Amino acid sequence: MPELPDLEVAKAVLTRILTGHTIEQVEVGSPILLRRPTAERFKQELTNRSFKAFARYGKFLIFHFEPEAQLYINFMLAGRLKLQSPSTQKQKKMGFRFQLDTGWDLRYLDAKNMGKIYLLLKNEPTSLIPNYDDQGPDAIDPDLTLEIFYQRIRIFNGVVKHVLMNQRFIAGLGNAYADEILFTAKVLPFRKRSTLTDTEIEALYSATKSVLHHAITTITARVGDTLQFEVRDFLQVHGKGGESCPTCGTTISSVKSGVRVANFCRQCQI
Repeated sequence: MPELPDLEVAKAVLTRILTGHTIEQVEVGSPILLRRPTAERFKQELTNRSFKAFARYGKFLIFHFEPEAQLYINFMLAGRLKLQSPSTQKQKKMGFRFQLDTGWDLRYLDAKNMGKIYLLLKNEPTSLIPNYDDQGPDAIDPDLTLEIFYQRIRIFNGVVKHVLMNQRFIAGLGNAYADEILFTAKVLPFRKRSTLTDTEIEALYSATKSVLHHAITTITARVGDTLQFEVRDFLQVHGKGGESCPTCGTTISSVKSGVRVANFCRQCQI
């Protein structure tokens, strides 16, 4: 699942290569992914619009168009964007295809058909997107101070990993980066939030900022001007169950919790 660093890098790539360019033709492959408006209206409204800017909030990638309109994409588990030649064979479960004035296609692909796509036209509010306005501050928002982090985390109960992944607490974290933040902060994922000390909460705050910024820098250097999602081989513990902890050498644990797997070091994290 794309998380904050993946989408932040994708936003930067799209900004560099598509800003000012125009969509000449729109094709919808999987109308089920379009939460609003209808497929026909989607095609009608976006044809001949130009990319004005790109943004991100939490796990949403946002396209701003001229004339004014905004496209919000929540990629969920398997959504991906691809820049491809128009001659590239159309993949199954293609959400949409934008034929661009650059001679390339921008395609949204979703093998699971779980993504959520919303087009808002001029003056339409984000309240039309379910749960969007309920999100907490973006995890790398400079205005997310330690004091605000303290105040917000105390509102939520349950295991700390689930709190980190709760978009109402802070927006943008998923399974992978929650593992990494907890490892860096030396906190076990299944600790109850109520057991955390002020020092541990501060460690979580610092780890959130450092882990995400390091990931953005690393992925940026890797992908260049390509749209690649889930570059994860540089992570320390996520997806590394059974391997040695990079800090102490203990075997990294892999424990399934619901549909997700938590990876952590029983020696380094308490």
